[in-house]
Amino acid sequence: MRIIWNDFAQVVTLENLTTLDLRVCKKLRYIFSPTMARSLSHLVNLSIDWCEEIERLILANDQISSSSSSNAGLQPISFPNLTKITITNCGNLKSLFPFGSVPVLPKLECLKVKKNSKLEQVFELEDEPKVVAEEEMKFDKLEKLSLKELPSLIHFYPKGYHFALPALEYLKVRNCPKLTTSFSIDSQKFVHCETKTPQLLKEDAIEEPVIVLNEIFDEEICNFQ
Repeated sequence: MRIIWNDFAQVVTLENLTTLDLRVCKKLRYIFSPTMARSLSHLVNLSIDWCEEIERLILANDQISSSSSSNAGLQPISFPNLTKITITNCGNLKSLFPFGSVPVLPKLECLKVKKNSKLEQVFELEDEPKVVAEEEMKFDKLEKLSLKELPSLIHFYPKGYHFALPALEYLKVRNCPKLTTSFSIDSQKFVHCETKTPQLLKEDAIEEPVIVLNEIFDEEICNFQ
């Protein structure tokens, strides 16, 4: 099932949705409630373009009435089949996913984020306990990652986590001047990313046996094949 949604679209049932393509939805403030997001177990492709008023993809728990969120807030949001995500030209968007959804994106292969001028974080820590320093997380299937023209982007993911991207083959970081996430590659050609202050990157590149791919966060195109 595929839906192309614009401002004239009518309400539809989303449980069997596999592809959601949103374009020029000028009045849309958010896309999914937590309850709706949890029902999208078949979603494979998500594309959003020129939805200028969107502030977040999933409505935050603190924006839901207590009566409707009493049970929903206890259940993690899951996108078990989501494979490709493309988000472009959403001028008010500040973050994409609550961090709790990262471990349940097991099939994510491609993430492209471009020209979202207010985006500060790709994954946002929301109502989560403090993490152990440098706790490692993995995107086992992620092959392509592109972050372009994101002038407000600070973090790819919350501080305190170390991400391993063992399947990554293509990485592009361009015009992200505030980004504090360092991408590096180890001797086994696994890509790692960690959040650090920009002034420490060159020192770390000397001390650690890895290659830092984006010291300047201006433009890098890397193929790891």
